[in-house]
Amino acid sequence: MTEESLLLVRELKGRIHHLFGAFENLEGMNRALQETITALNIQIEVLEKEKADLVTRYENLKLAKSMESGYGDSREVRQKIGKLMREIDKCVALLNE
Repeated sequence: MTEESLLLVRELKGRIHHLFGAFENLEGMNRALQETITALNIQIEVLEKEKADLVTRYENLKLAKSMESGYGDSREVRQKIGKLMREIDKCVALLNE
């Protein structure tokens, strides 16, 4: 091999090592980002459950206030009570299985 060929081979080896280093760095960053995504997805699930609980509590409070004051739409109150009764029936049915 000529000296020029040896220099080209050395330069190529150097570039390959540099590429492998960059690749390993990117792999590490990718793993870290995947872990962040997983943590954020878990946080989203928790927040969605909390939101659903708060919506239910709000609806129950609204129902209780309308029943307490007597000024609410009685048709709406009956519908909500019917909905709650159906949910309770479903829960009882699941418990009996």
